[in-house]
Amino acid sequence: MRSNPFKQTMNTRRFLILIGLVLLAVLLVASPVWGAVETRSGQEVRIGPDEVVEDDLYVGANEVVVDGTIEGDLVAFGRSITVNGTVEGDLIAAGQTVEVGGTVEDDARIAGQALLLGGGANVGDDLLAAAYSLENEPDSTVEGTLQYAGYQALLAGSVGEDLRAAANSVQLDGEVARDVNVEVDGESGATPVFAPVAGVELPMVEAGLTLTSLARVGGDLTYRSSAEAQIDPGTQVEGEVVREERPAEEVEEEAARNPIIDWILDTLRSLVALLLVGLLVVWLVPGWLRRLARTVQYRPLAILGWGLIGLIAFAALGLAILLVTILLAVIFGLITLGSLVALIIFVGLLGEVAVVFAFWISTNYLAQIVVSYLAGVLLVEGVRPGRGSERVLPLVVGLVVYAILRAIPVLGVVIGVLVALVGLGALSNWIWTKLRRRPAQPPPAA
Repeated sequence: MRSNPFKQTMNTRRFLILIGLVLLAVLLVASPVWGAVETRSGQEVRIGPDEVVEDDLYVGANEVVVDGTIEGDLVAFGRSITVNGTVEGDLIAAGQTVEVGGTVEDDARIAGQALLLGGGANVGDDLLAAAYSLENEPDSTVEGTLQYAGYQALLAGSVGEDLRAAANSVQLDGEVARDVNVEVDGESGATPVFAPVAGVELPMVEAGLTLTSLARVGGDLTYRSSAEAQIDPGTQVEGEVVREERPAEEVEEEAARNPIIDWILDTLRSLVALLLVGLLVVWLVPGWLRRLARTVQYRPLAILGWGLIGLIAFAALGLAILLVTILLAVIFGLITLGSLVALIIFVGLLGEVAVVFAFWISTNYLAQIVVSYLAGVLLVEGVRPGRGSERVLPLVVGLVVYAILRAIPVLGVVIGVLVALVGLGALSNWIWTKLRRRPAQPPPAA
C-alpha cells in the first residue's frame, strides 16, 4: 500500500484540530491584555542581539528574526520566523518556516510547513507543534512534553517528559525521558509523494515508525500502525513495546479509496455549500454583510477578542439552559407538579438544540462567508479598482481562495479555525450592539 499524506485516520485529524484550537485559544486569551504589549509589523522585523523587549511582543511580518531578548511572550506570524535569542515567556508562532535556535523559557506553540529546533535550542516546558515537517537536531532540548501532528518528524534531540505524535513518518534518534505514544499512517518502505515548497531543506523520513540505535525511551513505547515499526537492536526502551494494530478492514477500506479524489470532492462539496449559502446572504442582506466585513477589516484584533467572547457565551448559554432545566424539573417534581416536568425537559432540549444549531450555522457558514467576502473585496479591488463594490464577484473570489487555503495540510486546519473565530467575533459584536440598542458605527471608508 503506497503512503500518501492525504490519507489520515480520524484520530490524526482530531489531533490536528485540537492543536489548531489550542494555538489559537492561547493567542486569543493573551490578545486582550494590551497594557504590557508591544506590537511591530512590516516587511522585516529584527530584534538585534543587544536589544531587550521588556513586554510581550506581537509581530506580523514577512520575516521575523529575534536575536535579542523578549522578557515576556512572543507572538509572531509571518513567512519566516527565526528565534536565536531568548524568549522568557511563551512562544506562539505560525509561518511557512519556524526555526528556534535559542531559548524559550516557557511553552512553545508553533505551526507551519517546516519547523526546526536547531542544535542548542531549549524549550523550558512543553512543545505543541503542527506542521508538514518537524525536526529537532541533536543537542536540542524540550524539557516538558512534545506533542506533534503532521506529515513527518525527525526527532534527534531530547524530550524531558512524554512524546505524543500523529504522523505519516516518525523517526526517533534522540532521547525521551518517559513514554512514547505515536500513531503512524505510513507503511514502512514507502516514499513521500508530496512535499510543500518550504524555502528550507526538509529531511527525508521513511514512512512508518523508525527507532535507530541512538534512540532512548525511558518509559513505554506504544504505537498504532498497520505495519511493524523498524526498531534497531541497539535501541534502548526501558518499558514495554506495545503495538496496537489497525483493524484489517480499516486498512482495506483506505486502500480501496483514492485519497486525492476524496480530498478534491470534499473541497468542492464544501465550496459549493458555502457558495449557495453565501449567495443567499448576499441576496437577502447585502448591507449587513458589508457592515460586518468592514468591522473585521478595521478592528481585526478586537474582533478576535469578540470571537473568544462568542465561544464563551455559547458555552455559557448552553450550560445555563441545562442547569435551569434541571432545577425547574426538580422543583416541579418536589411540589408534585409532575405533569409539567416533561414539558420543562422538552423545552430545555429545544433550547439546547437551538443553541447548538446557532453555533453550527455561525461558525460553519456565516463566519466563513463574512471573512471570505472581505478577502474577496480586497483582492478584486486590488486587481480591478471599482469592482470590489459588487455583490457576487467578491464573494465568489473570496470563497474560492478560502477553499484553496483551507485545503492545505495542517495549516488549513489552523486557517479554518482562525476564520471561524474572526467571523464569530464579527457576529458577536453585531449582536451585542443590537442588544444595547445602539447602532454600530461603521469605520469611515478608506
